[in-house]
Amino acid sequence: MTNTTILGIQYERMAHPFGKMFDKALKSSTLDTNLVLKEAIKLREKGYSQTEITTVLRKLQKSLIDDHESQIVQEAIEDFIEES
Repeated sequence: MTNTTILGIQYERMAHPFGKMFDKALKSSTLDTNLVLKEAIKLREKGYSQTEITTVLRKLQKSLIDDHESQIVQEAIEDFIEES
């Protein structure tokens, strides 16, 4: 797992290959432009299972400290499941 430092405290981040993609998308996301959802949809279109994608998103959400980031990932999970 990789670590991230927030306010001087080191936290473990996900090691799943999708984790890095979702992390990158999250950094550029807003509530109006949810790039995490767009990445999830791209992965599904490439043939990855909805279950695997959703599981990774839920693990990412649980690892987040920032409420704003957590809200973006929660919205992505809900919209991703709804679109399936």
